[in-house]
Amino acid sequence: MTLAGTDRARLPWWVVAALVGFWGAAVRLLGPQWNLYVQYNYGWAVPFLCGALLWRRWGDRPAPTAPRPGRAWAVAVTCALLLLPTRALVEANPIWRAASWAMTLELVGLTLAVIYLLGGGAWLRHFWFPIAFFLVAVPWPSQWEGVVVQALTRLNTAAVVETLTVLGIPATQAGNVIEVSNGKVGIDEACSGIRSLQATLMIAVFFGEWYRLTVRRRIGVVLGGVALAMICNMIRTFILVRVCAVGGSAALERWHDPTGVGILLVCFTAIWLIAERLGNGGLRAPASETTAHPPHALPRWVAPALWGWLVLVEGGTAAWFGHAEAAVANASRWSVRWPTGKPDLREVGISPRARAELKFDEGRSMGWREPDGSVWQAFYFRWGPARSLADRVRVQCARTHRPDICLPAAGRTLRRNLGVKDFAVANQTMPFRVYEFEERGRPLFVYWAATEDGTRGWLSNLRENTASRIGAALAGSRCVSQRVLQIAVWGYAGEAEAEAAVQRWLAEAVTLE
Repeated sequence: MTLAGTDRARLPWWVVAALVGFWGAAVRLLGPQWNLYVQYNYGWAVPFLCGALLWRRWGDRPAPTAPRPGRAWAVAVTCALLLLPTRALVEANPIWRAASWAMTLELVGLTLAVIYLLGGGAWLRHFWFPIAFFLVAVPWPSQWEGVVVQALTRLNTAAVVETLTVLGIPATQAGNVIEVSNGKVGIDEACSGIRSLQATLMIAVFFGEWYRLTVRRRIGVVLGGVALAMICNMIRTFILVRVCAVGGSAALERWHDPTGVGILLVCFTAIWLIAERLGNGGLRAPASETTAHPPHALPRWVAPALWGWLVLVEGGTAAWFGHAEAAVANASRWSVRWPTGKPDLREVGISPRARAELKFDEGRSMGWREPDGSVWQAFYFRWGPARSLADRVRVQCARTHRPDICLPAAGRTLRRNLGVKDFAVANQTMPFRVYEFEERGRPLFVYWAATEDGTRGWLSNLRENTASRIGAALAGSRCVSQRVLQIAVWGYAGEAEAEAAVQRWLAEAVTLE
């Protein structure tokens, strides 16, 4: 594939470079999510695959047709303007998937509008798919993903238990856990099909475009990939359960990752072969006259306008958050002074799994008994200060671990959410979210406080809904550092009695820095 001299001269390389700059910023913002969520690790390959599809499409591009510039300019300007507020939302909420989708769709719209202005409807129809293909790398909305995860997990678990029973291997199902004689195998989302399903969908969509399959054949490849992913994952789960039944948990750990890599390789190879066969092995011959038709010229101001807007979006976002954080950099911080001389004072170990999920920089858990017979346990965690986008993603992920989410999963029953209550600490008020649980028929009161270092108030914005996430962007809060204190107390019959005891302990234990 070559470019004629006139084509090379007319192609707006500075415009293309500016668009690549916008897309590079998007890759940087999505990258930490690709690292964090194992089912999206393939995202790092998608930009290169988009480039390969564009390169291949360029070889047989049609002659440009006359565009109708009015609507195209409207789309381009609208998408470009929306990038500024969306960029601020992503900066404040780097794991908010709705903001990630909005940013990517705006970039897709801007890029396709420029393509339409260069080559009209013919180029838009020819090049839209390689641009839109990038969307497969954006994490699915959590609600959709949750539905798929739960459905696949139930299907996978039930099918494997039935298969084991038919083969005479004693196995019972408890939720998403399969119990055999030598241990239990938890069928989490990584083992239930979601990880290989999403990667398989990406592979199927890519090869459908690479071999220029018809719409019907592309749908067939995608559906075949879904079925293949499910079958392979059921086989994998069966192997893991069988290994656990024979060799115990240690053997299960050894086989867990190799079997996961194996099913991905099987899916990749099978889909490649199917698509290659359906596409008859190659591409349609490129038209010989394509290099004689250069794209339409764009106004000279387009390139500097795009570059200027890129600088303004990225630089303006950095300046806004930097200014907001500098304004509150000297706000009060706090730490915990652990009690001494308490009966049964001991350090409570934090499990390796909890450490891996929370990813805190500093953490400690202590348990003790008060003279009145009450039993206490307190956790103190600190994250940050974050020095990179990946660190900020880690800090914000920690907010998904709250008592009302984690303790019910551990067998406690949430009786009441008592709301936010203020406690006096060093002549200031420190708000806690208070919960009442039931454990073995006894009341358990839990007090949970999460604060951002450098915020104007004690309580963190947990970014639980759209309004709070927008509020974080308007306040210039990126949550670069966070501290959490959780106190659990047993032995008090009523809320008021437990609250008074916690107030006394906080007055002694929490110190301002």
